[in-house]
Amino acid sequence: MSGDNVEKQYDSMSFFYDVLYSGVDKRAWEEAFIDEFRDLLSSLPANAKVLDSSCGNGIQAAALKRNGIDVTATDISEEMINLTEKYAQSNNLSFPTKRLSWEQLPDNFDDEFDVVFCYGNSISHSINKEDMFKNIRSLYKVAKNGGKLVIDTRNWDKVINDNVRFVTSDVKEYLDKKYIFTYIWNLNGFDVPSSVEILFVEILNGKETKCIPSRLDFTPFKHDEFVNRLKACGLKILSDNYQPDNDYYSIIFEK
Repeated sequence: MSGDNVEKQYDSMSFFYDVLYSGVDKRAWEEAFIDEFRDLLSSLPANAKVLDSSCGNGIQAAALKRNGIDVTATDISEEMINLTEKYAQSNNLSFPTKRLSWEQLPDNFDDEFDVVFCYGNSISHSINKEDMFKNIRSLYKVAKNGGKLVIDTRNWDKVINDNVRFVTSDVKEYLDKKYIFTYIWNLNGFDVPSSVEILFVEILNGKETKCIPSRLDFTPFKHDEFVNRLKACGLKILSDNYQPDNDYYSIIFEK
């Protein structure tokens, strides 16, 4: 697994991001994101700058901009940047976007952001512990002194303990076609490269099917170990909403 692999994997999935989010009230997702971090965002000065460092399809960056925040959106995948720009334009919003890996951030930005978001379970695409340290340090470098770093992640403790092998979606409808998708988890334990195969099945003529496979690589990690890594990067915990039975959690740190 490498940054190049992650970039190619997300580039190849750009169309299916639209399928995955079909029927979803994206404005409601925006509002939920703002509600989750309302206390943090309401404490920002009027001229605050925020970085969404793994912007995906742009929902979080658009939510920030819609709430009057000066946001910059980056992602390792050019296709994800395209989705972000498409979503922003469809909502009459405008903000800077750039295709950058985390490693490239310090060469493109000074320590200028009041808040740096790493959202959507993105940090798990780090190859190993050393790569995660490197990625977190890059995020750390572009935050101001006293700035905040927010990392949102899947609860890998729960995923591995539950040991669920397959997850299948409801039927999705997009551009007059129907789809279902199945996640096939290939888990090898904590701090060991793993993957999830995503099989998108297009239903043709109501009876025939066409299968389009995709794959995402990641490295699961324990919550407690993750917190220790963040502390080792010089960050102070402000909040941690981890709960053993929750699917995701977010940690807010201060530089």
